[in-house]
Amino acid sequence: MWHTLEDWQLTQLRKLATLDQERAETVLNTVWSSYPGLFEQVALSAVDQNELAIERCAELLDLDKDEVVYRLAQFRKAAARLTSVAIVHEAGKDAKIASGNVSVWEVIREYRKIGSVERLVEAFPSLSTSELAAALKYAAQHPEEIEEQISRYEETIARRRNEYPSSKIG
Repeated sequence: MWHTLEDWQLTQLRKLATLDQERAETVLNTVWSSYPGLFEQVALSAVDQNELAIERCAELLDLDKDEVVYRLAQFRKAAARLTSVAIVHEAGKDAKIASGNVSVWEVIREYRKIGSVERLVEAFPSLSTSELAAALKYAAQHPEEIEEQISRYEETIARRRNEYPSSKIG
């Protein structure tokens, strides 16, 4: 029987990994052996998202560090080609980064404040570099939409500051 992936399944697998590590490892190793190349892709993605050090990735993949750096660059190029799937856009709603609940306008607003992609990565540690690149690309392609959303947010913050001058809003 085929089961559609739902958030609760991932949550329960994480709990299983805590309660019965051996069983969780068996499940994962079954997946890795059933889908050659998936472990490498997941490991490279973890490096891209700063969840795994390059050195540890090299150790896990039995590669030297330079090879991991090369494969990571290839991974990022492939991810950049897929940036259109990194953004979810529904008519009448904010464009959001698919892996989370972060709106594109929030990324752009922060980018304007801090002025560098490197610092943007620090500001959104849960997002990969390719997801942030997708947000920047989306904003460049939809400037009016993003400007409207940022303006609406700024107006709301200004109004709340006027209504509650002693609070630290925004």
